[in-house]
Amino acid sequence: MAPANSKFGGQNPGATYTRLPPITLPTNTPGHHSSNSGSLPPPSFQHAFAQPNPFAPPGNLNGLAGGFGPGGGLGSGGGTGLASREAMMGFQHGAELQQQQQMKEQMRREGGMGPKGQLKSRIRDVWRGNLLQELELLREMVEQYPFISMDTEFPGIVARPMGAFTTKADYHYQTLRCNVDLLKVIQLGITLFSEDGEMPPAHQTDGSAISSYSTNLIPCPCTWQFNFQFSLAEDMYNQDSIDFLMTAGLDLEAHDKNGIDPRRFGSLLMTSGLALLDDVRWISFHSGYDFGYLVKLMLCKQLPEDETEYRKLLSIFFPAIYDIKYMIKAAQRTQTVNDAALSPSAANILNNLGQKSGLQDLADELGIKRIGVAHQAGSDSLLTGKVFWEVKKNIFNGTIDDEKYLGHVWGLNGMGSSASTANYAASGYGNTVDGQSNTPNLNGATIYNLAPTPNQPSTPASSHTGLASNLASPPNQQNQNSGGGIGSLTPGGGAGVFGAFRGFGGKS
Repeated sequence: MAPANSKFGGQNPGATYTRLPPITLPTNTPGHHSSNSGSLPPPSFQHAFAQPNPFAPPGNLNGLAGGFGPGGGLGSGGGTGLASREAMMGFQHGAELQQQQQMKEQMRREGGMGPKGQLKSRIRDVWRGNLLQELELLREMVEQYPFISMDTEFPGIVARPMGAFTTKADYHYQTLRCNVDLLKVIQLGITLFSEDGEMPPAHQTDGSAISSYSTNLIPCPCTWQFNFQFSLAEDMYNQDSIDFLMTAGLDLEAHDKNGIDPRRFGSLLMTSGLALLDDVRWISFHSGYDFGYLVKLMLCKQLPEDETEYRKLLSIFFPAIYDIKYMIKAAQRTQTVNDAALSPSAANILNNLGQKSGLQDLADELGIKRIGVAHQAGSDSLLTGKVFWEVKKNIFNGTIDDEKYLGHVWGLNGMGSSASTANYAASGYGNTVDGQSNTPNLNGATIYNLAPTPNQPSTPASSHTGLASNLASPPNQQNQNSGGGIGSLTPGGGAGVFGAFRGFGGKS
């Protein structure tokens, strides 16, 4: 009994050939003619190949426009066979089927074919090769979706400034500055929303660049995850932070080989329509370091030594910023929003939140499900945007007073830092030194007091830090103008004493 046919033929393809009668080829010698005028194998030879072929046109099991039998493509000499129109159409159809199958498999790996899986597939990874294409798409979409939620991933905190500081606010900025100058951002995630909080639909119909997604199998992205060039061999990092990010799924080998050049990205961001515009609103959560890295990208040089100058640059590059953590902390402290008392439901949410102040804590309290992997910038930016609109609806009663909440950034000096230092100091947050506010917390990493000195800022604990080069420069090469003991060690440059906070410099 012949072996059973399957999609890929019999279990022992060679067995089908053992049953074939021997093939006798004609002998073309002068004066001798074979009595068998036919040189083709008997019809039984065809059945060894009679399996369904996905590349074959209708009515042709072999995909060879007639097969090997009499009148078939290879034996007829009638211009058919592999070069025939039918065969070419079959090959094209098969290629399309293969492409669709590969796309379905990719979507399945990214979370399934249901609504949640489809949304996850809309987090677009951007590398060096597709940077220009994706920025062009963002340029087309930002006018209709001018609210941008943002998050970054960076390699932790590795340095602390040395010297005398009149205020803790100054100490916090100098800590931010020396770390941002020394380190490189690894990821930037942004998600687009309309003024009503709606994300772009999966299939667009308007706009020259967007309309290409109207009939495309690939859905239009709502979130972009920019992956920057980063090398463990050459760039500086906090080892605990890198271990944490790698556990979250970051492929640092891919970042090294295919990552975006930060300088090129910064120059493109300047003309992208995403920055420098008052009507483009940036949504963030505990974003002191996030915007520090963005300002560095756009400056293509180190941050200013003076915090006032940095605030001016921040207000130019990103004129309209919401920081959700600032908004929540202000509501908890004053028990008001927009100068009005909290509603019972808003008060209940804030009471349940208690001392918890992380992004995921707030999302859980509001019943928001995360899409993607935590501590990857794309997923975090998407969650940040969804949390913002729920906070606006359920805590701020659908209205946010820009005079009170726009332009404040949590992470420079505690309860946030607005474009006006005077306004912040007058708000009465935290303790004061010389009449200015200060805080013992730094962007999710606690400052541990080793030997606190009265009326002076404390310094952080030290631990292992991964470096790309020597830990110290020769004394004659140290940068004496940066208030620290170590000169430039990475392309970012900077100065400071190396150490690491307990924690990864993330959001809390």
